Amino acid sequence: MALIQGIPGEFGPQPWGEAVLRSCELLLRITRRPANHEVRLPGLATTPRHVVEDGTGRALTWRRDGDDLVVRLPHSDSVSGASIVRVALQGKLRIVPPDTVTAHADGVWVLTPTGATSHLVARRSADVAVRVFGDADGDSRVELAHQSYVVPDLGRTVGPFAVPAGLVVPLTVEAASVRRILVAPVGTVVASIHPADGGVSVVVTNFGRTVAHGEAVLPLPTGRCRWAFEDLRPGASVSWPAAVSGSGELRVQLDAGRRSASAPYLLQ
Repeated sequence: MALIQGIPGEFGPQPWGEAVLRSCELLLRITRRPANHEVRLPGLATTPRHVVEDGTGRALTWRRDGDDLVVRLPHSDSVSGASIVRVALQGKLRIVPPDTVTAHADGVWVLTPTGATSHLVARRSADVAVRVFGDADGDSRVELAHQSYVVPDLGRTVGPFAVPAGLVVPLTVEAASVRRILVAPVGTVVASIHPADGGVSVVVTNFGRTVAHGEAVLPLPTGRCRWAFEDLRPGASVSWPAAVSGSGELRVQLDAGRRSASAPYLLQ
């Protein structure tokens, strides 16, 4: 059984060829045979019933590697032409899109979207909120797990959204521009780091329902930057600039009560 319950969809081009759905069967059309004789189809959430070679009906060895299907091809002396593998499915085709992001252990997602829609998977069921870092030109729309809000600005968290465990859900943000997105369980206070002119910006966002207060510390090779905050209202953020250089992972040490979380940032 797949670890993640996927969504309806189709597969894009693969390094070895293509995967095409025909009724309840996937046809793997192999035009570039891998040197190790193994074909990997990433993101197949539906469990296969059986896998056979087209034409001969010979059963092929296959295994699941996470949510990937790996099929062992029979050895062949042929160097030209395409071969086809038939994968019978136990149900309707469901996939895990390649841009799917699983939450960190603390239940927080940090996204740098490349389009209007991203895909998330929660480790456990939770009510979450979304904080969009970007620019709005009029109203913006945020939709997660088929629940939608229209907001006049992006300066606060949006939600709540009920997110199930282990199921791929789409997150769509319609705004003038989107640089980064935080998604966190309601009740969490999250520290994040964002690129800024001359360094970075350290941001603390209150995803909770009550006022938050605490301290944020950013360890650096040259010392520590320390900031205190009080009366941070639900849904609001506070930020401070920090001059940094070099490369490596940065993470804020946040003390804001029992449900504090900190998102890593890779400095390049």
